[in-house]
Amino acid sequence: MGRSALRLREKSRIREYSAPRFYEIAFDLNRKGEVDFLVHCFKRFSPRRVRSVVDIACGTGPHLMRLADRGYAMSGLDLSPRNIEFLGRRLAANGHEGELVVGDMTNFRLARPVDAAICMQDSQGHLLTNDQLVAHLKSVARCLKRGGLYVFDRYMASSWTNPARRWSWSKRRGRLIVRASFSALNDVDPVSQVFRERMTLEAIENGTRRLYRQNHLSRMVFPQELKALVELAGGFEFVQWFFGFKPWQVLERSRHPIIMVVVLRKK
Repeated sequence: MGRSALRLREKSRIREYSAPRFYEIAFDLNRKGEVDFLVHCFKRFSPRRVRSVVDIACGTGPHLMRLADRGYAMSGLDLSPRNIEFLGRRLAANGHEGELVVGDMTNFRLARPVDAAICMQDSQGHLLTNDQLVAHLKSVARCLKRGGLYVFDRYMASSWTNPARRWSWSKRRGRLIVRASFSALNDVDPVSQVFRERMTLEAIENGTRRLYRQNHLSRMVFPQELKALVELAGGFEFVQWFFGFKPWQVLERSRHPIIMVVVLRKK
C-alpha cells in the first residue's frame, strides 16, 4: 500500500498546485489569527529573539508573507516548483527577499540555520509513515539554531467512527470568484491511520469557468504517539500543545479537538 499510496499523493499534489493563484485565494482563511499565535509562541517560548523563520511546505505562502510583512527574515520550502515560483513573485511584489527552496520535507537543508520553523495547514499529514515523520523531524532540527522553535499544526479527530467531514466556501477577489469544497476522513484505514482527502476548486473569471480537483492520502497521528515519535527522532524537547490557535486553549482541556498545534524546542 505504501508505494502506490505515495505515487497517488504525488500526482494529485501536482494537479492541486497547477493553480497556485486560485489555491492562494481559496485558502486565505483566518491567517492573521494564526500568525498572531505564531508570533506569540516566538516571544513566549524562544530563549532568543526570533528574527529568521522557515515555512516548511509553505505552499503559496499565506503565513510566510504575513510574517515577512511583520519584519521576519523568511525562508520557504515546498515540493512544488510552481508554488515556489509563484511565491517568489509575491515576495518581490511586496519588497521582500527570502531563500525559497524546492525540496522534500523529509530531507532538506538551508543555506544557514534559522531561529524558528513552522509547518501549517496539516502539511505533515502528507508523511504517511512513522519513518517519514521521524526523518522530517531530524531535517527540521538540522536547520534550526540551538533553542530554535518548531511550531506546527495537525488535523485530528475525536473518533475514527465519525463520518467524513466536509466544508464548502467561496472567496472573491476582484472579478474572480473561487468556490472551494474540501472533505477529510474518507476511506479511513484504522491500522495505518491513513485516510483520503478530496478538494475541488471552481474558479469563475470574466465568464470563464475552470475546475480543479485534488484527491490524495493523508495520515493522522494521535497526541501521545506524536510525543513518542519526537523522542525517537531526538533533537527536540516538547514545550506545549494547544487546541487551535488560542494561547489559553491547552490541548488537555479540550473535549472535542479538531486541530492540534504543537510547539517543540531544539535541544
